[in-house]
Amino acid sequence: MKQDFKKIQSRHPGELLLILFAIILSYTSALDGGDFDVYLEAAYKLFHGQNPYLPPYAKDGMGYSYSPFFIILLIPFTSDYFLTEFVWCLLLCVMLYRSYVLFCHYLDEKPLEGKDKKIWIWLLLILSYQFVSNNIGMVQITIFLLWAILESLRLIKSNRAISGGLLLGAVINIKIMPVVMLGYLLYRGYFMSLTIAIMTSVALLFLPSLFWGMEYNLTLLKDWWHIINPAHAEHQIEEGIGMHSMMSFLPVYLTETSGELPYPRNIFNFSSGTAVLITQWSIVLLGLISLLYFRSRPFIKETNQIKAIWEISYFLLLIPLVMPHQQKYAFLLVMPMVAYVLYFFLITKAWQSELSFKIVLAIFIIAMIVFSPIHGSDIIGRDAFRWSQHYRLITISTLMLIPVSLYCNPSKLKHQTIVLQEQNK
Repeated sequence: MKQDFKKIQSRHPGELLLILFAIILSYTSALDGGDFDVYLEAAYKLFHGQNPYLPPYAKDGMGYSYSPFFIILLIPFTSDYFLTEFVWCLLLCVMLYRSYVLFCHYLDEKPLEGKDKKIWIWLLLILSYQFVSNNIGMVQITIFLLWAILESLRLIKSNRAISGGLLLGAVINIKIMPVVMLGYLLYRGYFMSLTIAIMTSVALLFLPSLFWGMEYNLTLLKDWWHIINPAHAEHQIEEGIGMHSMMSFLPVYLTETSGELPYPRNIFNFSSGTAVLITQWSIVLLGLISLLYFRSRPFIKETNQIKAIWEISYFLLLIPLVMPHQQKYAFLLVMPMVAYVLYFFLITKAWQSELSFKIVLAIFIIAMIVFSPIHGSDIIGRDAFRWSQHYRLITISTLMLIPVSLYCNPSKLKHQTIVLQEQNK
């Protein structure tokens, strides 16, 4: 007992403040309710014989858009919404910390010691704050997705292909977004994990048949697909405020749309069909850009850990860009790439003096203004914040991060390693 108390006393005051903040934020978020109310309501409806994908909806008219399998997991927790959401928010905080630990396993932290490491951590906290608070405040599952992806990749890279594939397949079934990571597994030759992930995801589509029968489960799957089908018109051009994927960004600049604010956005006057086609090809281009991160023949596993997280971070960054109907909280998945770029600049700042380095750093700083807490309605005001959403500044900043991260090639870090080795002789 005394030893446990001494461990608590030995903790850095900043850690204790973060834990206290996490508890308070979790409590207030659970009190207010959030998107998890929608998930629990769907579980309650299905358990009582109602179709969770059809109205009426109790939570602000918000419908359920995740898999039937996820509903089954939630049915035992529908008796007390507050307690369920409070525990879930606390779990999100734990999963967020675990995601940070998993990310750090890829880095060589020796060059980042002392003052620079503290700067890196503080900048990471500042730049991720609005996305983390938005996720927990809305009682969302994006943090869970981030953790599940990183954890599954850790298992896969540790020769635990079955466990990693099962975890990734389950999370793909729950929310289709992580399907983007299958492209990474395919190119890097993790064929067993890829196969298991696909088979798991498909098998879990039919698992609810054991409880509700095949016919009703097929009805649920049909109604779910009707909601998430990317071919639907509402997912091809997303005009309203609050959406930030490529489907909400490019079309509003390519064709005339009726936004919620009376300010024009279109630079061009293409037809809607042409705007959609350009957007689709742009998404294909973003996928092809991944080859610039791989920089090797397909089906060869990457042994350089820093290069591996550089590649993985790009695929995480792709998720909120290429998947339709993505809101602000989904861009938490961009933070691993932000963390990598911060790491690169802090390590290389001492020996990089060329103009290109300064230009890229300036672009990164400009992009991060939108990621920082400055870009919040409490600071810039509600009207300015709505204006930034109207013009899709989060999407633009994320796209700016791609050329910046390509400049921050891990091969450039070898020079810093050589310099440190010479200094230590």
